[in-house]
Amino acid sequence: MAASNDFFRGSDPENTNRGSLEGHFLISETELTDPNFIQTVVYLVEHNDNGALGFVVNRKSETALKDVIPDFTDSPAGELEVYIGGPVEQMFLFTLHSGLPGDKRSDAASSSLQGVILEPDFELIRRFLSEQWPDLNPEHRPEIRFYAGYAGWAPGQLENELRHGAWVVIPATPGIVFAPEPEESWRNALRKKGGIYWVVAETGFKPSMN
Repeated sequence: MAASNDFFRGSDPENTNRGSLEGHFLISETELTDPNFIQTVVYLVEHNDNGALGFVVNRKSETALKDVIPDFTDSPAGELEVYIGGPVEQMFLFTLHSGLPGDKRSDAASSSLQGVILEPDFELIRRFLSEQWPDLNPEHRPEIRFYAGYAGWAPGQLENELRHGAWVVIPATPGIVFAPEPEESWRNALRKKGGIYWVVAETGFKPSMN
């Protein structure tokens, strides 16, 4: 598995596409049966005329950072978990974090949501984890999540799925992106939507329409 440094080159940071869902969650509907997305929450980091891209934030793998980056075998950072970010390009590792000390970030870093930063420069993350992470009090360590792969949509594909009711959309929150119990994130996100979705969150089923 490789860390991705330049995957996001070519995206337009000035894009202000009307109707963009960047910075929102896609919450899978109960009718969505694709095994890659059953009861998932996807954080969208890009959505424009070229399509959409995001990360499934609530699906842990059985892999830790030390399993894919041997340099961290004997480091506390090696225990950081790797999440399954989506079905595309799972040989690449992507990083979201809540902000490094001194607001250190690369020129390629981006943020669609305050408190959630996409950092494509893995070497910057590697240096931080190697040089600073072990000496930080655990309470003062930033949130860092690693994702194997991503979820991607071609132009118009996501819009079509939304028209067919595959996803519920709500504004994203850092609390769900970095949830300490991600297995509860699908239900917690639906609760934030409220209304009938509170019932879905509690039961896992949508009431039938008469």
